[in-house]
Amino acid sequence: MSTDERRKALVDATLPLLREHGTDISTRQIAEAAGIAEGTIFRAYDSKDDLIAACLTEAVSSDRFAAQLDAARADSLRETVTRLLATLDRHHRDVKALLVAFHPNFLSARDAAGAGPASDGPSGADAAAQGACRRPDPAAIRRDRVTQVSALLAPFAAELATPTHVAASYLLALSSGYHHPMVAPQDIPDPALLTQLALRGLTREA
Repeated sequence: MSTDERRKALVDATLPLLREHGTDISTRQIAEAAGIAEGTIFRAYDSKDDLIAACLTEAVSSDRFAAQLDAARADSLRETVTRLLATLDRHHRDVKALLVAFHPNFLSARDAAGAGPASDGPSGADAAAQGACRRPDPAAIRRDRVTQVSALLAPFAAELATPTHVAASYLLALSSGYHHPMVAPQDIPDPALLTQLALRGLTREA
């Protein structure tokens, strides 16, 4: 197995552990999940923190998102949007869990307002993990997501009242809004209900 293949296998094995346990996982847990010897981890990454940083990078990567979108392809606009919103819900849950694990202040009201993280930050291993895991560029990620979702909607452009990139922005905002800590309801609505909202607004269908 090449170094790149070993790194990918480690990230794939570590991501589920991080979603479930946060950064409080051991290299032994990672090795067991990956089916390798513990020392093999350090032939791919210098430290656990470097592996954790790679996991966040992978979670928000364009390639991973594109692979997730493949499952949303369907023959009709309604089914495509329903599958898309279900995919986005899972994606947002995963990324939010990872960001909160690495940056506890990432979703705080102060940070969301652009004031930056609160002054009382973590220490020790958590601080080291956060230092190794640089915050992704939200603007760059958003541009990629709009482009990718727009391409997914392209076969149905004639059915849309707006250009596909505008529709993509709307759907992304609709989905991400349900995961914002200041406005999110307790339960995320069924994707079919959100599809109704996206395609027909708040009025009843005829």
